[in-house]
Amino acid sequence: MKKVAVPIILVLLALVLAACGGGKLKDGSYEGRSTADSRGAYGVVKIEVKDGKIASAEFLQYNSDGTVKDESYGKESGEENYKKAQDALENSRQYPEKLVETQNVDKVDAVTGATSSWKQFQEAAKDALAKAKED
Repeated sequence: MKKVAVPIILVLLALVLAACGGGKLKDGSYEGRSTADSRGAYGVVKIEVKDGKIASAEFLQYNSDGTVKDESYGKESGEENYKKAQDALENSRQYPEKLVETQNVDKVDAVTGATSSWKQFQEAAKDALAKAKED
């Protein structure tokens, strides 16, 4: 029994370490983009890597016409929807901070009211990080 357990434990440990490491990141600036949602909106994540770690991150959200979602986002939809749109925009600003803090896009949790933004952030961040991985 012991002879079987040791190799299994070693294989599991190797898998865990491989999953955690994910490969070293190359220093530099990288940009990733999400696919467009049903309304044509998309997200862009820009990351700066220093000493193999994510030093800074930025998340920009775009309307279908290519303009950045800003303080006028949602205004044409009435006061209640405008407030929801602005709250979602504000809440999604936490995502890049969490990415720098955790160094792992899969550990960035969705924020209530900004779930669509979270999906775009995750996709765009994974795209940027894939470009930053060392071969």
